[in-house]
Amino acid sequence: MALGRRGPSVDARKAGSIEAALRRSLRAAVAADWPTAETWLERIVEADSSDLDAYHALARLYRKQGAIGRAIRMHQNLLMRGDLSRAERDDGLLELARDFDLGGFGERAAASYEEVLDSQPRNIPALTRLVKLLHDQREYPRALSLIKRLRRLDREASDVAEVDLLLAQAQSQLDIGDLEAGRTTLKRCLRRFKTCGPAWAMLGQVEVERGKDARAIEAWKRGALADSALAVRLYPMIEAGFSARAKPRDYEKFLNGILADRPGDHAARIALARTFVSRGEAASAIEILSRAIEVAPEHIGLRVELGRQLVAEGQDVEALKAYTALLDALERSDTTDEEAGG
Repeated sequence: MALGRRGPSVDARKAGSIEAALRRSLRAAVAADWPTAETWLERIVEADSSDLDAYHALARLYRKQGAIGRAIRMHQNLLMRGDLSRAERDDGLLELARDFDLGGFGERAAASYEEVLDSQPRNIPALTRLVKLLHDQREYPRALSLIKRLRRLDREASDVAEVDLLLAQAQSQLDIGDLEAGRTTLKRCLRRFKTCGPAWAMLGQVEVERGKDARAIEAWKRGALADSALAVRLYPMIEAGFSARAKPRDYEKFLNGILADRPGDHAARIALARTFVSRGEAASAIEILSRAIEVAPEHIGLRVELGRQLVAEGQDVEALKAYTALLDALERSDTTDEEAGG
């Protein structure tokens, strides 16, 4: 089990004691008896400090128990040894980076991960974590410079990290009022990820700030098309944009296009119903909502909107029926959640 034993070999008696301690520490660990596991691992390390497997196991146990300082000291002491192979040194350095990372020492963790990557440039966990740390430290250019390397090793992880970085960098630039820099970053994001809804939403806000209302509407439309969850927030903004340009029919046409592609987009259906109400066609709105509920009887938002429109039209009896059905749907939803949780 020992990794790279050096120095005088232990005698058979000591070896037997170490093996016994190892078995006891393993049994304790399986039982989640961490104090006992720690005691036996400490005995192994004291008996044979060249057993790096036990050394790392003990340091990880310290880390798991929140004794980050002890884990850091162990790994720092290990790295001061002159008898480590390159691979053993890299393992120790990676463990030290994880100690710093878990302990909240972001800059020291980043420096340690970078040192690991100097000798192991294809170490995906170290590279991924370094990108995240640099993101948290708002060192966006440094983090983005590592994305190309990560992309060659893990395309999916690199794409997720790059989107997060570009959105965070754009937001940071916009927060200090640098609209052009923020817009440039968002454009960069959208060149790589054309269906990034949050980027389109942010770009729309930037275009409003620049006085480019038509471009804002177009950006929000692209965002709603790309991200149905985000669309719920974007529909009112798109509607306001079309209304300001005196083009409400264009908004209705847009919603119908959405529903043609996504019949299950009930937020779009609610928005469409509201367009009918705004031009005095409440009966058509109620019909749209009623038909939608027939297809999706458990959708709470549709039932809430139907009740609201019935009340607004003075149809109290029908509104009472709608809200009774809403309460039934809510009760079924609660029961389902409880069963899933149980």
